[in-house]
Amino acid sequence: MSGSLKFKSTAAPTQLSKMKAFILTLAITAASAYTLPEWRVVNGTDAPLGKYPQLISLQNYNSHSCGGTILNENFFMTAAHCVQTSTTYLKALAGTNALDQGGTLHQAVQIITHEAYDPLNQWINDIAVVKVDPPFVFDEYTQAVVLPAQDQESAAGSTGTLVGWGLSETGGLIMNIQQEVDLVVYSDEECDAIHGGRPHPTNICAGVIGGGKGQCSGDSGGPLFVNGYQAGIVSWSRKPCTIAPYPGVYTEVSPYVDWLLSKIN
Repeated sequence: MSGSLKFKSTAAPTQLSKMKAFILTLAITAASAYTLPEWRVVNGTDAPLGKYPQLISLQNYNSHSCGGTILNENFFMTAAHCVQTSTTYLKALAGTNALDQGGTLHQAVQIITHEAYDPLNQWINDIAVVKVDPPFVFDEYTQAVVLPAQDQESAAGSTGTLVGWGLSETGGLIMNIQQEVDLVVYSDEECDAIHGGRPHPTNICAGVIGGGKGQCSGDSGGPLFVNGYQAGIVSWSRKPCTIAPYPGVYTEVSPYVDWLLSKIN
């Protein structure tokens, strides 16, 4: 916020302090109606080991920061805003449903962010691929994700499943075990109307009527599955987490399939 607030008043100093604090609170509230996209699953249920072998935990400084999904032995996919850092500090934890046990760690060695990613334009093109070393070794707990066809539509009203490691609520407890929650895919028109024109044509929205379930801090980069393929990547949403009537906003994967394949093959 530029400039400064000035007061001309005969109120006592304590009253002035209260007035300034009230105005500051209003300013912060207005500024944070939309927040930087750092999300975790809210009100999900435990996902058993091996149910989502495509999922990885993106570890930043050895702590979970975002989700992601395995594309092949050498690359995983995530949100671009999750990897705005050096590869030195990034690792992928694969092959486990728990953050504190099992799985294998893979060092990030190359980050490829979409060339037109722009966080100042409502995180448009919020997608990236990351190369790892050592490569992923596929087994029953570690597998590649199924991609949609280029520009494939996910029908409004379809059931989608969001998967990640989640908070119980805004400001709640971090869930150590991978969480899953079923959501409903919104039409582009519904999503655009509810979010006031902020989503892009390359976004897809999913949520539940009445709120209370969906993405929250730490789930960015994680998958929304529809009919067995990955339809979305967690990108951004309203604050606080899962507030009604706002569905979560995802990068829709299908417009980027050709781009993805060109980067990993």
